[in-house]
Amino acid sequence: MTNLSDARAELARLQRRELELLQELLDVQKAVAAQKVLINELVKTSTPPPFDRLPNEVLAQIFLIIRYQRDILARVSRRWRAVIMGTPSIWSAIFLGNYTSSTLLRLHLERSGQAPLTIWLGNYGPELLDVVMVHANRWHTLFITGCTQPCLNQISHLRLPFLEVLHVDLEPDCVDLPLMMYSHAPALKFLRLEGLAEPPPSFNLINGQLSHKSLTRLVLAGMMDSWEFPRDSIHLLALESLVLRVKDPMLLLEAIDAPKLSQFEFSEDYCGDPICRAFRGPRTKFDNVHHIIFAPMLDEPSSQAALNVAKELCQVFNGIRHADIEAEYIIPLFSPYKTVDHLDGHRSAIDHWTCLESLEIQGFATVEYDSCEYLMDWFTKRKKLGQRKLHLKLMSEGPAPDYLVFRSTYETLQGCCASVELDRIPVPSQMYLSTSADSLLLSSPVFQGSPVSQTDLAAMARPCPTQTVDTMRAQLSF
Repeated sequence: MTNLSDARAELARLQRRELELLQELLDVQKAVAAQKVLINELVKTSTPPPFDRLPNEVLAQIFLIIRYQRDILARVSRRWRAVIMGTPSIWSAIFLGNYTSSTLLRLHLERSGQAPLTIWLGNYGPELLDVVMVHANRWHTLFITGCTQPCLNQISHLRLPFLEVLHVDLEPDCVDLPLMMYSHAPALKFLRLEGLAEPPPSFNLINGQLSHKSLTRLVLAGMMDSWEFPRDSIHLLALESLVLRVKDPMLLLEAIDAPKLSQFEFSEDYCGDPICRAFRGPRTKFDNVHHIIFAPMLDEPSSQAALNVAKELCQVFNGIRHADIEAEYIIPLFSPYKTVDHLDGHRSAIDHWTCLESLEIQGFATVEYDSCEYLMDWFTKRKKLGQRKLHLKLMSEGPAPDYLVFRSTYETLQGCCASVELDRIPVPSQMYLSTSADSLLLSSPVFQGSPVSQTDLAAMARPCPTQTVDTMRAQLSF
């Protein structure tokens, strides 16, 4: 009987435990249901993160800026993936060298829908170019680099009705091919040809191969000294901006007919010293050009020949209002030379710009004392003659300038200019930037050894009267 009693007692205990567990399960199920209700209510009333509240159209514009990370972005969320896959322009930039198979290229072209295409043709398989050529009617921007001859042979016959930008790094003896493309692109607005050398055998001056009705910006770089153009033979009626990095810039300036040209840029190319000679066209030919840029060579100083060309160009463009120059051009442009047609018998090349309103000088922190003297003398002379005060901007990303030289130069310029703007010039911390009312425009300079943050400087750096500069001086603990 003892065994039967014990068994019944154990059964009763287990049944009680069963009821307890069932009750606990019911309580947990009720708690789960209540928690779900609470979560649903919180979801309805909570505010999503700001980025998730952006409309799809805004998201698409953001993704366009970083579209080269599209594959990573598409894995963030379903919504992002839908926006990326559903925005054709995100897929419209095609780097042909990045594709190893035509299958993926076709997929990306399909996703681009009917969006205008930007194509980079570099190192690629021939079958890939065939895939892209099918969509030539959508080409908007075309870059050709690397082995250009085979590429140009394949595409030079194409009609490109919507091509607006063409950039070609040329190989020797293939100039005629981009000129053929140039004539097949009636909507072209920006043409950049690098590596120009000998003219092609088929080049015909009479048929006006370089003339174009819609081109607004033209960049030519290379030798071109053996080319021959009759005067005013290149008709670019819509051209607004011209960049020449060629050996004989006067040759092209004499040949170009561009009544709407408003901006000109010159710099030296790596093809040897440029040819310096006088301009043989009418002095009023480029009176509509109001903005001129004298740019440096990349990582190398310009040659003396290039600096002399800049002096001659001052006489070609007499209507300049805004000039951007590299600091190395200060001496050739501002140093005086004797003349009989000027008030004091001396004239500087920059004096030809009688309409000048603003001047921007790059790399100013590294200028030598002689350059500063020529600059100060020229501005002082303008002030004495009662000529228009200019807006001057000095820019640099180099080391801090010599304290004494910079202080003297700054104080002189500040007294002769309508405004002086310092952009990224490391100013010595002991230097006091004094000024008369409303004559200083200080744009985020770098004060060495200063405890004040760049944010504080940006807040203080405004067109400011004397008392504001005094306040700045106190805060900087000069």
